[in-house]
Amino acid sequence: MRRLSRRFATVGVDISPARLREIADGYPATDSEVVDVNFALVITATLSGERRANRVRARRRVLHWLTVAGAILIALNLLACLGFVLFLLVQHPQTY
Repeated sequence: MRRLSRRFATVGVDISPARLREIADGYPATDSEVVDVNFALVITATLSGERRANRVRARRRVLHWLTVAGAILIALNLLACLGFVLFLLVQHPQTY
């Protein structure tokens, strides 16, 4: 309950861990406490979803740029190999 109380505090709902435990155990809660708890649950779930979406987006972006970098390295390697082959063909003595 302490962690939940800290999460609630980040969105502006200050309820002590002991009071949250009492509410969870079924003790009566005032209407404002119920509204605060429901608000905090919705907002923390929304923020969690946004953080998860940002992580997925960042992971996708990194994978995209790694793919682009790999394709560029493969293309440069191919060009270097072709240049080396052309260099060898030019240097090879031709007999008629």
